[in-house]
Amino acid sequence: MTEKKKVLIVEDDELIQKFFVEILEYKYEVHVADNGDDGLKIAGEILPDMILLDIMMPQKDGFEVCTLLRNEKKFDKSIIIMVTGLSDRDSKMNALKMGADDIIAKPFNPIDVRTKVQLMFRLRDRLLEIE
Repeated sequence: MTEKKKVLIVEDDELIQKFFVEILEYKYEVHVADNGDDGLKIAGEILPDMILLDIMMPQKDGFEVCTLLRNEKKFDKSIIIMVTGLSDRDSKMNALKMGADDIIAKPFNPIDVRTKVQLMFRLRDRLLEIE
């Protein structure tokens, strides 16, 4: 049996954490961090396949965490999806410039989130087969 892919949720809102866990735990090994510092620590321990990273958090925000992750080679193959309640174009463009692979805007639909996660994994797996 193949090992479950690891998804790290870095989100300070407990309800959103639970939402992501409920829609992803059926297929993935899900880990949760309440803030950017804990997210970096857990990411270093588990080397997640995907990170769902909130932009607006206390301590280190999602932009800073994304930049720090992208500066470490061990996270090259980790997919980073930024989660934001910000609707301005600049925040979304900034997230992509800092190394995010995609963005999920709040509020979101569970089916859309599950589909996007599956699609990102499928794309990454195809690219890794080519290497």
